[in-house]
Amino acid sequence: MMRAFHDNPDRPYREDPDFYLSHFGKEDCVPGHAFGPGVRDHYKIHFVHRGTGIVQTGGHTYRLSAGQAFLAYPDKIIFYQADETDPWTYSWVGFRGNRVADVLARTRLTPEAPVFPMDMRLMPNLYELLREAEDRPVNRDLRLTSLLLDVLTSLVEQMPVSFEGGSGLGAGLGAALPGRKQDAYVHRSLDFLHCHFSEPITVEQLASTLGLDRKYLSVIFKEATGLPPQQYLLHYRMERAGELLRKGQYTIGEVARSVGYQDALLFSKMFKKLKGVPPKQYR
Repeated sequence: MMRAFHDNPDRPYREDPDFYLSHFGKEDCVPGHAFGPGVRDHYKIHFVHRGTGIVQTGGHTYRLSAGQAFLAYPDKIIFYQADETDPWTYSWVGFRGNRVADVLARTRLTPEAPVFPMDMRLMPNLYELLREAEDRPVNRDLRLTSLLLDVLTSLVEQMPVSFEGGSGLGAGLGAALPGRKQDAYVHRSLDFLHCHFSEPITVEQLASTLGLDRKYLSVIFKEATGLPPQQYLLHYRMERAGELLRKGQYTIGEVARSVGYQDALLFSKMFKKLKGVPPKQYR
């Protein structure tokens, strides 16, 4: 059972920053794990990666599963609970700032309707991106703030207040989360790829794991992420390889095998194709 919590070690430059990411984390919830009813003193987004659970706020109850997220507003009562038989795994990010409310006002999210579909290009991998930023003290404050702004930008693009059908989700989740089943499939695909990127994976194997047709999976995956599954896996492997190379303590062969390549020459070729320089020069 995993629970990881990370505080931002860099204090804001002033007491009233425009945007400040204060903490983030990830947890495999135990059955029935719950918070509240209670309030937070900051904004907090939970991103559901696996399992199911409920969120209750403003007189509404929402059931969330993989590929969905919810925003807890400061000083607003909220209750959320992991399912007893299929508890969720979620990551989270806590933040505050003078301009946050103005940005969120440009979305149709409200304290009573805080649920939204995850941006598959950013949010499923956000925890790993934050961890990477945390390990770079020379520009950590800029990277963490940049990632927070990316999340807020995504919310404005995904859930604009001018979206047809009005603001809020009071009518229920169906209208607010179109394609929810497809999003769940894509998120499960991303979770599988992130967990098994060091192994020989094929699109056929991924589709079989999800019980989907390979072509159908490729279509919905590309629509959500901008890349077909195999290309996404290649990019993800090279990002992880870049992290290992920057540590400077592993051989090219060790890095290659760690990201799923038994052939170091093939790895070097693919790395140079994506990064523009060979692994030795990159390191």
